[in-house]
Amino acid sequence: MSHPTPVRGLSRASRLDEAARRILAARLADVRHPEASLSGEFSMKGVHDMRVATRRLRAALQVFRPAGRLKKAERQVKQLQDALGEVRDLHVQQEWLDQAMRQQPSKHRAGLKSLHARRQGQLGGKSKRLKQALKRWTERTVPTLLLRMGQLEDSRAYGGGSVRRHLRQRLKRVEKRMAQYGTAPGAASAHELRKELKRLRYALEIFQPALRRTMDALLEVLVPLQDGLGELHDADVRLELLEHTAAEATSPEREAARKLLETVRQERAKRAAEIARELQRWQSERIVRGLRRLLR
Repeated sequence: MSHPTPVRGLSRASRLDEAARRILAARLADVRHPEASLSGEFSMKGVHDMRVATRRLRAALQVFRPAGRLKKAERQVKQLQDALGEVRDLHVQQEWLDQAMRQQPSKHRAGLKSLHARRQGQLGGKSKRLKQALKRWTERTVPTLLLRMGQLEDSRAYGGGSVRRHLRQRLKRVEKRMAQYGTAPGAASAHELRKELKRLRYALEIFQPALRRTMDALLEVLVPLQDGLGELHDADVRLELLEHTAAEATSPEREAARKLLETVRQERAKRAAEIARELQRWQSERIVRGLRRLLR
């Protein structure tokens, strides 16, 4: 995952509105950076980088919402994020199918090639929607963001108690999702835990300039679990694709899907076992309790 643009010169004593303007400007620049690479064909890297940047921008808009009228702008950024996500998901599926075609016997490649072509066919409609979303982003969302950033006003300290309360609330949501996953460790609960970890991570990044040692320690713990859940999510998406294909598609596609299903199920089981061990470590080492202490 790419890193956000660093923001220098902020301290715990900085005014919250000043910090908000500078951090939002940096996050906005990160979203705009890949725009040139998406002016023609949508590259896999460009879509991925812009999607991650929109998530970080949304996190900042949510954190700094009390300093100004940012809710509408945040909704508009989410529209772009969703359109990027639809294209990104197809890119990931196509890349995986490309790899599978190279690894499978020739008799199964025709079915996989047909599956790949289906994904390519869906990409046209998703790309059209993304072009429309990018146009709205440039013409409406960016001007709205710039206007709202200039109107921010909040004299509280950037590294003050309100910040820590926000982060503790985020951590509490993560803890709740962990408990739900421990009770029912399925695809849906894993996905919700992964999303909550991302939200906490992006919020932590926002306050890294003011609370660097604390945030570095928190991120060091969070990132491995988030990455592992990402790999588990990829396996779940592949399983869903192959199970639908094995039931509904053409004969060559069904045969190719059945051949791959066992491999993906084994991969999914391996990833789930890794997550179970990591969550057990969190519990045995009382990591959540330690994170709470850091955020007091």
